[in-house]
Amino acid sequence: MAPNITTTKAATITAKAPKRAYVTFLAGNGDYVKGVVGLAKGLMKVNSKHPLVVALLPDVPEDHRKILVDQGCIIREIEPVYPPENQT
Repeated sequence: MAPNITTTKAATITAKAPKRAYVTFLAGNGDYVKGVVGLAKGLMKVNSKHPLVVALLPDVPEDHRKILVDQGCIIREIEPVYPPENQT
């Protein structure tokens, strides 16, 4: 007998996600968001068939996130990774 498998929201989102994408990273509230917007516009200008995914840290302000979404970016928040105390 097959196990009862339930579909979660995360599984549904993953199933619909594109298989290929351009990925970049963004952290902080500086002007680096302008570079990401430039990258997004450049990909749109050449009619890229792959989306731009922006991996961002929690310190990226909400207004920068909105700008990226308005430019057609897919944003994914990631957790920072810190080295162990004895290796800092």
